[in-house]
Amino acid sequence: MTKRKKSAKKITETYLHNAGLHYLQRFSSSAGQFRTVMGKKIARSCTENADQDINECSLMLETLIQKFLRAGLLNDEIYAQQTVASLRRRGASSSAIKSNLRKKGVDPAKAHAAIRQHDEMTGTENSELLAAIRFAKRKKLGPFSAGEKTREKSMSAYARGGFNYETARRVLNMDAKEALKITEGFEEG
Repeated sequence: MTKRKKSAKKITETYLHNAGLHYLQRFSSSAGQFRTVMGKKIARSCTENADQDINECSLMLETLIQKFLRAGLLNDEIYAQQTVASLRRRGASSSAIKSNLRKKGVDPAKAHAAIRQHDEMTGTENSELLAAIRFAKRKKLGPFSAGEKTREKSMSAYARGGFNYETARRVLNMDAKEALKITEGFEEG
């Protein structure tokens, strides 16, 4: 038995408002990401309902976004701060965090400010080094290596993670005791 795909509902201000609220109840979102998600919903609806004007629906979406911004339901600064905190706990580099926020439609200046604010708030002297150690622990690299990963493979993993050569080299040259001592007091809770 095949599953039938539900047909897209016709876009109205009320429907768009309710769908937007439902989305924001489930997911934290930047205004740019919200625009993308709801835009896909509008595009699908306009494709299936030929009597709808996509430009008119897009104007409804922009009005809704402004309404949600004024109400505080969408706030790129708060979204960026939450994302930075989450990704730093996972061991993400500043470069990877900026890339993630850019994909979500957050202004680069807001992303940079959120990273700087987070790093100042946590009181880390070298937040990139701390993130690199967390990355090593999560990926089982360098001081936390479980097996025989070559140095080249470890360096490649760091490069893909957005870390610079010097930071990666420094962590890979540490022993587990030194790495744990650096992360002491900064472990995610």
